[in-house]
Amino acid sequence: MLTPDSVIDYLVNRGILPHGGTATARPLLGGVSNEVLAVSGDGIDVVVKQALSRLRVKQEWLADPTRVLVEADALRIAGRYVPEAVPAVVDADPQQLTLTVARAPRHWADWKTQLMQGTAEPAVARLLGSTLACWHSATAARDDLPERFGTSHFEQLRIGPYYQTAAARHPDLAVTVNEFADALLADRSCLVHGDFSPKNILTDGHSAWVLDWEVAHYGSPVFDLAFLHTHLLLKAVHQPEHAAAYEQCAQAFGTSYAQTTRLPPIQPAQLAGQVGCLLLARADGKSPAEYLDPRGRQRTRALARAALTQSAGLNDLWKTLT
Repeated sequence: MLTPDSVIDYLVNRGILPHGGTATARPLLGGVSNEVLAVSGDGIDVVVKQALSRLRVKQEWLADPTRVLVEADALRIAGRYVPEAVPAVVDADPQQLTLTVARAPRHWADWKTQLMQGTAEPAVARLLGSTLACWHSATAARDDLPERFGTSHFEQLRIGPYYQTAAARHPDLAVTVNEFADALLADRSCLVHGDFSPKNILTDGHSAWVLDWEVAHYGSPVFDLAFLHTHLLLKAVHQPEHAAAYEQCAQAFGTSYAQTTRLPPIQPAQLAGQVGCLLLARADGKSPAEYLDPRGRQRTRALARAALTQSAGLNDLWKTLT
């Protein structure tokens, strides 16, 4: 694996940093699935990612590191349609399974940090909704993409550790959860990000980059929508004093997506059901939300059960939190 000491020579050998050029490297923290290094210096300002085969979580979670090449491919496609919403791909190395991308402006922050601090700007959510709708619409019904973007990484990183693990830990909900998982795998509609989460969004409040496309696959658009809605609900569980602001972001995101997409409308019951599965997974899957305390986890389970057993819609879930 690359380190701050070895990455400079690596970039020189890849022709990204000129011989004799000076640069410094430091690790970027926070991810569980990659080694991530920031490198800046003479004519260079990049982030270098190298995929881990075993993710940094308490339970064993293995994933094919070739997903970094899938990420590079997805970033290039996303950049073709909304170039201002993703970092430029500088290099993808199939031998060392490394991806090098442009680095965001220093004053940008990840949206998760802003949300956790109580700064919830509907304008950011609105931008994300329209951007996601453009990507989904532009890549829909493409004959060349299903084979390029299979579902194996999605199964390793989402279906298994999220849906199947949650189903195993809640046997009374297993049939329902597995049915929602099967629906995702059966739908091959468009290019799906697969990790559309606030932690993967860098923003200055006006512009935004969507990062970390390693779970990209050709699948169901409902998953990206459900993923972001889940994260906003989780923030509301954790910080109920900001729940109304998070709900405004959720509404802005959903409305903007619906107004921009050219795909058939997402059925509310399907969206709420997928959110229920993801809430259950973030309470009891292999990647539980790290900021939830025991009371928060119990409340998250209750929201999940309401969506999965009582046909509660998203508005109903928000009513219990605001």
